[in-house]
Amino acid sequence: MSHFQPQGPPNHAGPPSVPSLRPQQTPSQTPSQTQSRRDRRAGSRQRTQRPVLRPGAAPNGAAPHANPAAQQRGVSTRLAQALAGARAWARPATTGARLGAFAIDLVAVVLVGVAVWFGSRSLWLTGIAVLEAAAVLAFVEARTGATLGNLALRIRTVRDDAPYSPGVARGAVRSLVLGAGTLVAVIGGFIVVATSAADPMRMGRSWADRAGRTLVVRVPTRAEREAWAQGAEAWAANALVAPESSPAQASPQQAPVSPQPAPAAVPAAAPAAAPENQLPSGVVSVDAPIAAPPPVQQVVVGEQLLLTLDTGQRVQLPIPLALNLGRKPDPTEASDQLWVVEDPDSSVSKTHLRIECRGESVWLTDLGSTNGSAMLDETGTASPLAPGVRVRLEDGSRVKVGDRSFTVATVVGEMPR
Repeated sequence: MSHFQPQGPPNHAGPPSVPSLRPQQTPSQTPSQTQSRRDRRAGSRQRTQRPVLRPGAAPNGAAPHANPAAQQRGVSTRLAQALAGARAWARPATTGARLGAFAIDLVAVVLVGVAVWFGSRSLWLTGIAVLEAAAVLAFVEARTGATLGNLALRIRTVRDDAPYSPGVARGAVRSLVLGAGTLVAVIGGFIVVATSAADPMRMGRSWADRAGRTLVVRVPTRAEREAWAQGAEAWAANALVAPESSPAQASPQQAPVSPQPAPAAVPAAAPAAAPENQLPSGVVSVDAPIAAPPPVQQVVVGEQLLLTLDTGQRVQLPIPLALNLGRKPDPTEASDQLWVVEDPDSSVSKTHLRIECRGESVWLTDLGSTNGSAMLDETGTASPLAPGVRVRLEDGSRVKVGDRSFTVATVVGEMPR
């Protein structure tokens, strides 16, 4: 292991590069040793002329970091992990779409100010109205990820580490940075949005997104959703079949099929080794008895209901069924099944919605939730559900609960008997 050598005798207290304190050559020193000391002194003088090493830099000629560009940008571990996970589900919106959405939002706020001006002829009231409109727009974006421009151009603002709405804290930081840029002759806001094209991490993050730890992603089209739904059905149909085709599991399942008993294995002689109680935790001796293979689980093919949340959470249940879902749902009847919905924003109520599936019909009942439930058609138009009213789910519709939404699909797959 290489290490820094001292540049003088042990009692030397001055800087290592002072030439008057270099050790004198003794008769026992060879010319090669003298040359080695001279090389070290030259390296010491070079080190005293260099600036102090930056944190994380490789000292003494060691290999630099594997990603010096990322280190120079100061990418934190949290950001690297968040963006690495986001690349699996996020499709960043283009800079053009973001500029267009910002222009639409800006025009909407200006129209509010113009309307107040013509109604009051007061600059104070106009300024207050513009600030209130911008604040309302920022709050809606923080809670839902949508603004007028985002809805028009099919993009949404989300967290950089999960497909959720940004939340009030992140949305406030993002809006403050964007608002400060807009105050610079309005064009500053467009410049802040345009910085998404120069994101060093290539995730379309503007200055405001980097400050607020958010992303702006595009909403998938109808064709993309249909392709995803077909993939989900194929996954559901093969989810329980795939493990049976594994060679590692084929032999234990085929063992009990044969009616003839397998020949008894001759136990090996116990080796003269340390007692079994001295083996490390979790390690079993080679002469331990082999456990009997697990019994073959009988399965039947039948229809199942596949529910897939917009966060990727999913559940697959046999039909017929009665299901209550929420953050911590309670059953309405003793036979009800429960689905715990993961919602960090707490927009989903404790017991939010009831789903009943009988035959080919799926019925929904809002259980008096705080933020309500709705059916979303293919265009995204919402049809709110009245609390306590049982409504039949239309084909191709999605279900919105709070700020979350999920799809409902009927698939055919294997399930235990």
